[in-house]
Amino acid sequence: MALEIQDPQELWAQCLLNIERQVRPQSFTNWFKQTSVSHFDQDLLVIQVPSAFSAAWIEEHYLQMIQSVVWEETALTPDISFVVTQAPQSVGDQVLPVEQEVPANEGDPAEDEQEIESAPAQSLNKRYTFEEFIIGDSNRFAHATALAVANSPGKTEFNPLVIYGGVGLGKTHLLQAIGHHAYNHNLAEKIVYVPSEKFMRDFVQSLQDRKSIGEFQSFYRSADILLVDDIQFLIRGEQTQNEFFHTFNALHQSEKQIVMTSDSPPGHLDGLEERLKSRFIWGLATAIDAPELETRIAILHKKAERTGIRISDDVAALLGNHIRSNVRELEGTLISLMAYCSIHKKELDLEAAQHIIQEQGPSPSEVSIEAIQHQVADHFNLTREQLIGKGRKQDVATARHIAMFLIRTLIGSHFTTIGLHFGNRDHSTVIHAVNTVENRYKNDPSFARLVEDLSDTVRRQSR
Repeated sequence: MALEIQDPQELWAQCLLNIERQVRPQSFTNWFKQTSVSHFDQDLLVIQVPSAFSAAWIEEHYLQMIQSVVWEETALTPDISFVVTQAPQSVGDQVLPVEQEVPANEGDPAEDEQEIESAPAQSLNKRYTFEEFIIGDSNRFAHATALAVANSPGKTEFNPLVIYGGVGLGKTHLLQAIGHHAYNHNLAEKIVYVPSEKFMRDFVQSLQDRKSIGEFQSFYRSADILLVDDIQFLIRGEQTQNEFFHTFNALHQSEKQIVMTSDSPPGHLDGLEERLKSRFIWGLATAIDAPELETRIAILHKKAERTGIRISDDVAALLGNHIRSNVRELEGTLISLMAYCSIHKKELDLEAAQHIIQEQGPSPSEVSIEAIQHQVADHFNLTREQLIGKGRKQDVATARHIAMFLIRTLIGSHFTTIGLHFGNRDHSTVIHAVNTVENRYKNDPSFARLVEDLSDTVRRQSR
């Protein structure tokens, strides 16, 4: 019969003191300080860790040491296993499945923050709360308006609220934070979160089965809060736009809250019906811009903490200076760093961070607007003055459009900022240029190769 350990936590604390004497202070802080035990006897020791990444790292690098320490402190040789300490969260009537972190070298960084799907709508990502959102000058106003809406859904002047900006800046985070906050504070009962493409798929499926069109309309039009992600994709279907128009009207007339995200201001979404544009600007449209350095460092610390490790201020500052335009890219670089350390059995320190930066090459954010303008102008045998000037010849216009597109995709600059660097052009002109290049890129292989070659050249020149 197994010998029960009466006070496993105290015994583990003794083991931790032993371990602390054998490893570096930062290693102890990263991998052991947040551990505890849920079971400890002569047959089995179950160590609780904050993430699957921590479990994989400790098992690979410290298992033998733990076995030795346990023997020294208890004269026992139990099997050792690890369990991630997380509890499921609920939204509405649905229980959200626990999102387990995977070792960084096994997962796709882009999937780390993806939403959890459940029919007929999508649930909310448990991490996308106001408490987890890092506030800085680039997003302070958007955060404030989102919180105001969450506190009084349907009762403020911000209805609808449209949050717009580039990829990976936190639009979806704020969108879903509104849902979490309103539900957790009993301010709304039915919260529907849906990417616009999902809304479109649901609508098409309901058309295929005429009996379900009523269910579709009832579901979306009975929401207390409707959260719609990426409304720019509504332009892909006329019938979908018509259905969304009536859904919008039904909710707005019932004083229900509507919140949407977009990659650009709603009034400048080419292909969107004017009647929808007019309704989208009834409330408030607010932008999120690229985060400043202090915010980037805070985001890195928060991400590392959530993964169950700690990074030094030096490492955070180095990564924050390297990636400047995109939160998702910033977090992806941290994941790459953790993967590198795990695979090569290195400590997560400044030396490892420097290696990752050198391996990745220059960050797109290190490419300047002026460098892209010069490179594109040279390729088309133009001067930079001609490129940013008022000339409307076809070759000049094409070069200008490509330069705007590359600045948007490589640096992530806001449309207004790009316009200022091209003779103080209006941001709607920049949006049109970017959309024009995107459409031609998809349909003209030779043009796509030209854009890719210029992109590669710009990156090489910045090294």
